Amino acid sequence: SRLLQEHGWEAHVTQSSSGQGCDILAEKSGKKLVVQCKRYGKPVGNKAVQEVIAARDFYKADYAAVITNTSYTKSAVALAKSAGVRLLHDTEIDQLKKLS
Repeated sequence: SRLLQEHGWEAHVTQSSSGQGCDILAEKSGKKLVVQCKRYGKPVGNKAVQEVIAARDFYKADYAAVITNTSYTKSAVALAKSAGVRLLHDTEIDQLKKLS
């Protein structure tokens, strides 16, 4: 959330038990962003994408993203593309400043 704040977002970490698939909820210029964060030693799969899609609906967010320190499976990439979810490496967080 700190990195998002550096890019102009008002961001906070959600409580893990009630995040509804959202680890970070952010807002900027009247637009909402939900983020699912995954720190893995293997590629991130569909489950993370499915969770952030559900979180986008639950929070009525405009944008959804999964951020990880690794890569994504082919099926996660396909699902994210069809659902309009951004898949980012943790070094690409600055791409979210372009939203809003």
